[in-house]
Amino acid sequence: MKEMRQSDVGITGVGVVSACAQSAEEMVETLLFEKVPLPPPVSELSLPLDIDILLRKIAPDHWPISSSSPFETPTGSLCLAAARQACQGREPGRMPQALVLGTSTGGQSKSEEALHQLLQGHVPSFRMDVQGTMCSPTRLVAEQLGIRGACSTVSTACTSSANAIALAASWIRRGRYERVLAGGGDALCGTTIASFFNLQLTKRELCRPFGQNRPGMTLGEGAAFLVLESMDAIRRDGRSCLAVLSGVGLSSDAYHMTGPDPEGKGALSSMKMALEDAGLTPEDIDYVSAHGTGTQLNDATEAKAIAALMGDVPVSSIKAATGHTLAASGAIEAVLCVLALVHGHAPANIGTQKAGDDCPIQLVPPGGIGLSASSALLSNSFAFGGNNCSLVLRHHEEERG
Repeated sequence: MKEMRQSDVGITGVGVVSACAQSAEEMVETLLFEKVPLPPPVSELSLPLDIDILLRKIAPDHWPISSSSPFETPTGSLCLAAARQACQGREPGRMPQALVLGTSTGGQSKSEEALHQLLQGHVPSFRMDVQGTMCSPTRLVAEQLGIRGACSTVSTACTSSANAIALAASWIRRGRYERVLAGGGDALCGTTIASFFNLQLTKRELCRPFGQNRPGMTLGEGAAFLVLESMDAIRRDGRSCLAVLSGVGLSSDAYHMTGPDPEGKGALSSMKMALEDAGLTPEDIDYVSAHGTGTQLNDATEAKAIAALMGDVPVSSIKAATGHTLAASGAIEAVLCVLALVHGHAPANIGTQKAGDDCPIQLVPPGGIGLSASSALLSNSFAFGGNNCSLVLRHHEEERG
């Protein structure tokens, strides 16, 4: 039995928006239990780019309803929809006091739209200081939800929302706030699509994380948020939580601007740190939600690090279903881990059933695997620049007298 620790942070609300699920409930049906078929990927960019790739885009009829805020951007709309889900049903006195939001696109799509208008000879209907900054989504969510405490924006590429969760947890652990909304999002935009295409990391073929001869990543878009609360506040109010965040591990490869350390030293370091922070051993982890982007180097590096630390622990990636949602991926996968704990079931590795020769790990088979009431899960997020974040989540267990 894994005992409750003083540093544990409760998770009392979750929300998610992605190409394959518009809510936590849909994520359970689609990804955990595979009761609903995945929507097909698309190739229509709706952008002035001559690029032929597959994407996991959110269907237009599922796109969140816009607000009338001047801070509205596509990324902001996704973030606001997921944030509202996470806070749904809360009394005013239990709303988050602070916000940490991770994004890598921010208001970039609005900047691209303005440039396109300018090149067409039109005056852009756009204010850079309001819609075009990295913090535009943060300002939108804070404004619409009435969050008046600290509001921070984290932009560390594909670890952004995971690092946002880590920062929010540190605020709660230090007693700065009792309740913090943490997560993030990214909408697809021309800059990111062109960048990954030029790096030859994405193709017109759906990704196969950890598979043999995997073609590369499939880009996606989405957002996810978690409401983090101090365990003292939860106990004081006589409430329970969905799960707890027990450990956080952060590291940097200091190796290359876009590629990971091929030995996986940074990934190994962040996982070890998260386990130490949680007071757990590698044998205590029952499932790993992998970063698993589907690229040759990233998957091989992560698999090597996982195998070195945890042996044949079950591993899966959901990026063939969600696409690589960049800054949103860490929060989306953290929400997935919470739902896996709540429902006692971890998802299959989507896209391939057999690991490639360079990925010495045990992939979760179709249908997923069951989890016990004492399960602890580890979620990995790795980014450009060798920025790594690992989170340990587990069941909420009442302290015993």
